[in-house]
Amino acid sequence: MNRILITASLVLTGCSPLLADEFCNNEPVAIPDDSSAGVAVAISVDLPGELVDALGVDLDVLHPWVGDLVVTLQSPGGTLVTLLDRPGTPSVGFPGPFGCGGANIFASFVDGAAQPAESMCSTTADPVVSGPVGPASPLGAFNGEPASGVWVLTVSDRSVYDAGVLNSVCLQVTGVAECAADLNGDGQLDVFDVFGYLDLYAAQDPIADFTGDGQWDVFDVFAFLDVFNSGCP
Repeated sequence: MNRILITASLVLTGCSPLLADEFCNNEPVAIPDDSSAGVAVAISVDLPGELVDALGVDLDVLHPWVGDLVVTLQSPGGTLVTLLDRPGTPSVGFPGPFGCGGANIFASFVDGAAQPAESMCSTTADPVVSGPVGPASPLGAFNGEPASGVWVLTVSDRSVYDAGVLNSVCLQVTGVAECAADLNGDGQLDVFDVFGYLDLYAAQDPIADFTGDGQWDVFDVFAFLDVFNSGCP
């Protein structure tokens, strides 16, 4: 597991940077041709006591005809999100009835990306789906679910003639504590959490920015005390 500083939030929202934890499956597996079942790989996420606040998916796929592919991600709680759904289909013009004939995917699927993955098609670009791209359905559907557990990514090839390889998948998970005021994670709200908050506040730690406005002021203190006084679930 790696912890990565997500600085895009500064540009998109003006808020302080968030820390995302990275969880990967780097074992290449074959994608069978013309199989709706496809291939499923597991990604184990270990963030006990945290809920999903934001999630991104880094995907590396070798395939000569991405218009054949459907890619989904399922959470440990059973929520299913479609990342890619046969880009370029249905179509009677370019790229044609069989979808985008471009090759390969090396992309980060994130909500809010300027370019939807479904709209990317080229006969010359390789990889044809690349950079930050928007998923077919929002990854925000996972927000508020427990982050820990086994996540399942499935890649299926829905047409004949072409097969491929899923090289790797990584989840970038930004979590929040189920009880945000329990800063020492012991399942209790007590004076030690208050002292912990004051230390974080004095250090201008992003965790102490309870209002999420990129500033540390009395409103953050009030917000912390509101959560603290509400108690843990």
